[in-house]
Amino acid sequence: MLLRPLAACLTFALLSAACGPSGPSPEEVAAKKAVEDKKKEKEDALAERKAKREAEAKAKKDAEEAELAAIAALAVLPAEMPKKLEKACDARAQAEDDFMAKHYDGEALEKWNSAKSSQLGFAKQGCIKAGSLEVPACQIEAMKNAPDEMRKKLPDLLRACMDKFGGGAEDAAAPPGH
Repeated sequence: MLLRPLAACLTFALLSAACGPSGPSPEEVAAKKAVEDKKKEKEDALAERKAKREAEAKAKKDAEEAELAAIAALAVLPAEMPKKLEKACDARAQAEDDFMAKHYDGEALEKWNSAKSSQLGFAKQGCIKAGSLEVPACQIEAMKNAPDEMRKKLPDLLRACMDKFGGGAEDAAAPPGH
């Protein structure tokens, strides 16, 4: 009678050994987990880079929109409008010279001073040719009120006034080379 339980145990032991362990070995589990972890790290790094690119693009877009809004806010008419076009164009040229003196110094100002007679001459001619009192009045206000961070945005300031208060002919009022 003892043989029967012994035979049963022996049969179970043989069958268990023949089938092998149930499931993967600890080494296989660790290797699979390492592969999955590496894949997750790559996916996380890609997602992080994508989020960073998107944040940078949004920040750039927001900065551009803020700059456009600041330029648009400067493109306004003065409380008192000029009466004569030629005087308005002279004042516009003087405002540009004042803008350059206010916002630039050193070599940049020297360069401006050496070229300003022709630059301002072109600006006056274009202004008179355009025939609008509003455009030079707006440009004077914009240049007078522009903060220092707008110093490199002079062409944009001038263009904003042309777009807002002029037609197509006022394009000639933009000084060349700006």
